[in-house]
Amino acid sequence: MPFLWGTLVLIILIGAYVGFTLLNERTQPPEGCELPEDFSGCGGCHSSSCTARKRPTKENRDDRQ
Repeated sequence: MPFLWGTLVLIILIGAYVGFTLLNERTQPPEGCELPEDFSGCGGCHSSSCTARKRPTKENRDDRQ
């Protein structure tokens, strides 16, 4: 019986994580917090795997809805 409770809790946690991630992805940023179109002046980091640079633009997000 403890195995069932543990499995149930794990499924609930994974479901909550996926659900909140999807909700967060669909939430529009507040006014003034949009990402810049041109990242040439971005000096915050020099990471080639920067997730902000790969985020969809507002137009792309509107197409999904």
